[in-house]
Amino acid sequence: MLTAKDFEKLNFWEDTTPEENITVYGMDFAESYIFITDDNGATPADPKKPLIIAAYDENGSFLWFNELPDFAALQSICQGKEAASDELLEAIRTYVKPQE
Repeated sequence: MLTAKDFEKLNFWEDTTPEENITVYGMDFAESYIFITDDNGATPADPKKPLIIAAYDENGSFLWFNELPDFAALQSICQGKEAASDELLEAIRTYVKPQE
C-alpha cells in the first residue's frame, strides 16, 4: 500500500483536491507543477498499478500527461535527479514504458 511517506521520500508534497476530495501527490517546478493520481484519477494506493502524471502551468492550465507503469518506475526516474529540477520534469515528461 502506497502512503504519503513513500512519495515524501521522493520529495513530493501531498494535498487534497476540494472538488474530487482525493489525495494527490505533486511537485512544484519553476513555471509548472505536476499531480500524480492512479489510472482512475484517484489517490494512488497500489505500488504495482499505473500512475498518471499530469502537468499544469502556473495558472493551472493543463500542459501534458504521462503514464508510468508503477511506483518503481517513478522511483527509478527520480533516482539521482534533484527534486523540482528541469531534468526531473523532462525525464517524467519523456518517459516511455519499456517494451515487454
